[in-house]
Amino acid sequence: MKRNSKKLISKILKIGLSIFLLYLVFSKISITEIYQTVKEINILYFLAALLFFLWSQFISAIRLLLFFKEVGYHLSPKSNNVLYLIGMFYNFFIPGGIGGDAYKIYVLNKTFNWKLKTLTAAVFIDRFMGLTAIGFLIVILSYTILATLNLVWSIPILLAIILISSYFFVKQFFPKFLKAFAKGFFYSLAVQGLQVLSVVCLILSLGSEQNIINYIFVFLISSVLSIFSFAGIGVREYIFYEASQILNIDSSIPVSIGLLFSILTALVSLFGIYYHLRKPKLTKEILPSENE
Repeated sequence: MKRNSKKLISKILKIGLSIFLLYLVFSKISITEIYQTVKEINILYFLAALLFFLWSQFISAIRLLLFFKEVGYHLSPKSNNVLYLIGMFYNFFIPGGIGGDAYKIYVLNKTFNWKLKTLTAAVFIDRFMGLTAIGFLIVILSYTILATLNLVWSIPILLAIILISSYFFVKQFFPKFLKAFAKGFFYSLAVQGLQVLSVVCLILSLGSEQNIINYIFVFLISSVLSIFSFAGIGVREYIFYEASQILNIDSSIPVSIGLLFSILTALVSLFGIYYHLRKPKLTKEILPSENE
C-alpha cells in the first residue's frame, strides 16, 4: 500500500511539474506566436523527423530485448515490439496509471512467471545505457564550449570516464548484464543518434538552419532532465525557452522544437492503443534447440 502511494505521489508531482513549467513558458511567450511558427512547418521534414524517431524506438526495443535475453528471458521479437509500443502508450497517455516500464514488468511476470527483480534490473539497465549514451554525446557536443576554455584535451578523458564508470557500475551491481554492455552501448548511441537526426529535421521543418548544434545540445540535456516530468513535457519546452534567452534568439523556434518533439512522441505512442485494445498473446522466442 505504501509503495503504491509513493508511486501515485511521484506521478502527481511529475504531472504538476509539467503543468507548472508549461505555465512558465507560455506566460513569457504567446501561444499565438508558437502557432504562427508551427503552422508554417515543412511537412516533408516533419515526416522525416517522424521516421527517424520511429527508427530510434525500434532500435530501443531491440536493446531492451538484448538485456532480456542476457538473463535467459527469450521473448519473441514481435511480442517485444508490441509490448514496447503499449509501454509507450501507458507512459504518454495514462499519467495517473501504471507506467510503461512497470506495465512491461508486470505483464511479463504474469505471463511467463519471470522474476520481478530480474525484469526490473533489465529495464533499469536499458534506461541506464541510454543515459550513458546521452552523456557521451553531450561531451562531444561540448567541443565549442571546451575549445573556448582551452579544454579540448579533456574531451577524450571525459568520454573515457563516462564509459569506464558506467562499465564498472554495471560490473559491480548488475554483473549478469556485463557481457551485453558493449552491444547495449552501441544500440544506445544509435537510438540517441537517430533522435538527434529527428530533432535536426524538426529544426529544418521550421525553416531554421542556425544554432543547430546548440539546439541538439539543449535537446540532449532536456532528455536527461525529462525523467522529472510527465513524458518529458514541460521540461523540454522550458529548457529550450531558457536556452533561447541565453543564446539571445527568438524563443518561438526552440519552444516549437520542444513541442513538436512531444507531438512526435505522442503520434508514435498512439500505435500502442491498437495493441492495448486487442490484448495480443505474448510468446517466447523459439530457440534452435527447441526445433530439434
